[in-house]
Amino acid sequence: MSRKERLTLRNKKVREYFETLEKKHPQWKLSALLEETANQFPPISSATVSAILKKNGAYAD
Repeated sequence: MSRKERLTLRNKKVREYFETLEKKHPQWKLSALLEETANQFPPISSATVSAILKKNGAYAD
């Protein structure tokens, strides 16, 4: 599996996990959802999670 394929798969999993958390905890603020998602996928940060969700720059699939 190439690096690009691994990153694409990781980004997909990040988006799915974020959506699951969002449904499970609708009362949470966005920052808490981003932080919890980042904690689940080290070594990425909450800013990276945000970029993945928005499909910004290098995180556009």
